[in-house]
Amino acid sequence: MRRSLLRLQIPLKEPFVTSGGVVAARDLAVIRLEDDDGTVGWGEAAPLEPYDGVSLDEVIASLREGPPPRGSAPQARAAWELAELDLQMRRRGKPLGEPWADAIPVNCTLPAGPPDEVAAAAAAGLREGFSCFKVKVGLPDDGLRVAAVREAIGPWPALRVDANGAWDPDEAVEAITALEAHDLQLVEQPCATLEGLARVSERVGVPVAADESIAGAKDVKAAAKLGACAAVNVKLAGSGGFGPARDALRAARDAGLQAWLSSTLDGPWSIAAALQLASSERVSLACGLATLDLFDAEIARTLPAPRAGLLSVPHGPGLGVEVSETALAEVLVEELG
Repeated sequence: MRRSLLRLQIPLKEPFVTSGGVVAARDLAVIRLEDDDGTVGWGEAAPLEPYDGVSLDEVIASLREGPPPRGSAPQARAAWELAELDLQMRRRGKPLGEPWADAIPVNCTLPAGPPDEVAAAAAAGLREGFSCFKVKVGLPDDGLRVAAVREAIGPWPALRVDANGAWDPDEAVEAITALEAHDLQLVEQPCATLEGLARVSERVGVPVAADESIAGAKDVKAAAKLGACAAVNVKLAGSGGFGPARDALRAARDAGLQAWLSSTLDGPWSIAAALQLASSERVSLACGLATLDLFDAEIARTLPAPRAGLLSVPHGPGLGVEVSETALAEVLVEELG
């Protein structure tokens, strides 16, 4: 088995602003495995240190040594697992999952920014056919921004807000109470911990969802036991791969919680895997996977763009992703061996 490790940097069309800071480009590590017959499998590590506390250097160090050991960063484990699964399923000529639907609903993600600019982006998303919108909050002008988006999209589309853990429980209750007039579908991760979410959930009328505090099935079960949330947002990278994310989705279903899948500005390999998983597990809530279009690079066009608020599910073999050499070279920083 031959392997190579690539460091990529993909520029964004516009800086992506959240309560946690600003991202101008996305740094990824990609592992490539090739067997003696020339079959190749790809896996992607997508840590985002301001968001999850995991550095890309840490992930790269784990992947240099081969399969990351238990206890290493989940993003590194996810990359290796995806590469192995991609390789195995390409040999068999089958997709990773067992797709149930050809396309899944996705939300339009709106970063924080001036209310008029965010509203214009929302209006553009509405024209493109999105029926679910997610607005980043946790900043002083939240009320103006969310009001502007609701006015731009009208009364029908679902509207979510995501604070990325910016508030303490009392601040969250005050902020959510002020925003709930805009008919919110849910508020995502208003506080940093499950205990904090539980304190908020019992005091607000808007359903609370957990995101950053969910890193696998164990956390889903803990959230359900605490009554912390009504829904969970599962990410392949943060869960440690396709299998662990699937376990988290099933744990949510068993606990009576709604669930969906999202990316953290992931590349096409993780997006493809998440689409297959969402289809296999019959996820019905709009998923946060329509983020490739935020990139300003050819690699963003590896998968088809959303149509009418739906993303096509790759049907394999493997991940069903074929990144051209040109697209890869455009964003390659260095080949690490």
